[in-house]
Amino acid sequence: MINTNEFLVTVVVPTHNRSKYAISCIKSVLEIASEQLQIAVHDTSDDEGLLRQWAEKQTDPRLKYVHWKERLSMTDNHERALDLADGLYVCLIGDDDTVSSKIIDAAIYAESKGLTVLSPIIKASYYWPDFRSRFYGDAHAGRIYVEPFDARIQSFSVANHLHRALLLACQGTEFLPRLYHGLVLRQTLNELQRSYGKVFFGTSPDVSAALLLSLKGGTYHVVDYPFTMPGGAGGSNSGRSASGQHKGNLNEDAHIKPFRNLVWPDVIPKFFSVETVWAQAAWDTLLNTQNDALLEEFNLARLYVLCLFRHPAYWRLTTSSWKRARKSEHPKAQVNNFIKECFKFILERTRALALRFKDPSPRNGKRVLAVVEDVQLARKELDDYLSVEAKRIGG
Repeated sequence: MINTNEFLVTVVVPTHNRSKYAISCIKSVLEIASEQLQIAVHDTSDDEGLLRQWAEKQTDPRLKYVHWKERLSMTDNHERALDLADGLYVCLIGDDDTVSSKIIDAAIYAESKGLTVLSPIIKASYYWPDFRSRFYGDAHAGRIYVEPFDARIQSFSVANHLHRALLLACQGTEFLPRLYHGLVLRQTLNELQRSYGKVFFGTSPDVSAALLLSLKGGTYHVVDYPFTMPGGAGGSNSGRSASGQHKGNLNEDAHIKPFRNLVWPDVIPKFFSVETVWAQAAWDTLLNTQNDALLEEFNLARLYVLCLFRHPAYWRLTTSSWKRARKSEHPKAQVNNFIKECFKFILERTRALALRFKDPSPRNGKRVLAVVEDVQLARKELDDYLSVEAKRIGG
C-alpha cells in the first residue's frame, strides 16, 4: 500500500465543556515527536472558552482544531470530528484519554500488512485525580494501571464476534473491531459514510462505529499491546458510571438532551444508563442499515436482566419494554430466555465477586505504574514503560 496521505495517523478528539481534560489530552499527543501524527479536535464548548483560547495560540501544524458554536449531540460531534481527519489511519479517543507514541509503530505495521482494522487489547488505563467510585472512593485517583501483554497479533472473524456481541445485547465493543481506541483505515470509514451516510448512529458512538465496521464482514486484527490509554475523569461518562450517577430520566439527562428527533425503540427500557444507551445505539445502527436479520439476533432478555439487576429502581420501565417485546415480532427465543439469562448473570456475578475477594484491593490484580496529575504525564509514564518492556518481548 502506498501512503499518499499527509499523515499516517490522525487521533480524533470530540469534546464539549471539558477544557481541563482536553488541553492535557491534546498536549500529550502533540508531545509525541512524529510528523506522521495529526490530532483533530472538534469542540462544541459553550463555557468560558479556555480550550478555544488555548488552541488558537498553538502553532503546531499537526493540530487541526474547529470550534462549533452550536451544541451538538455526542453522535453529531463525533461525526464532525471524524470529518477533520487527514491521516491514512484514524484513532478515535475521548478528551480525557491519550495514545502512546507506539501508535506510529502500530500504524506502520498495519500499513505494511494491509490491515483495515487493528484494535489493541486495553492493558493500560489512567484515572484522573477527580475520579471516584462507589466501592473505592478516591483510591483510583491519579493512578496509571497496567497489565501484562505480549504484543501478539491475532485475526478474528467479524461474523463470529458480531453474533457473540448480539447474544450479549451489544454491551460494549470488546468483541468487535474498534474505531474508539483502535486504528481504522480512513478509506474504510469513507466507504461506510458513502454507504450509510455516516459512521455514528444512536446514542453511543463507540458501539455504533464498531457495529458498522462489523457489517463489512471479513476479518479484523487485535494486538495485545497498549498503544492507546483510556482515561477516566470525574466528569466523564465512565466517572459517572463508577460513582453510580450514570442513569436517570431520558428527558432530563444532559447526554440525551442534545439529540434531535431521537428514536428510542419501545423494546429498549426508557431510562438512561450505560446498558440502555449501548443497546439503543446498536439497535439504531442495525435499523438504519436495514439489517433486520441481525436485529432478530439481538438478545433482549439479556438486556432486561442487566437492567433489573443493576437498576432495580427502573423495574417498571424494564418490565414495560419486556411486555412490548413479547407482543412484537422479535424472535421469542431472544425475549423469553429470561430465566436462563438470570442464571448466567448470577454465575458471572459470583465469579466476579470471587475474584474481588481474592484480591480486594482497588488495583484488582493490576500493577500501579505511577500516580500523576494529568493524562499528559500519564502518557510519558506509559511510553517509558513500553520502552522498557520492549526489551522483554523482543520488539
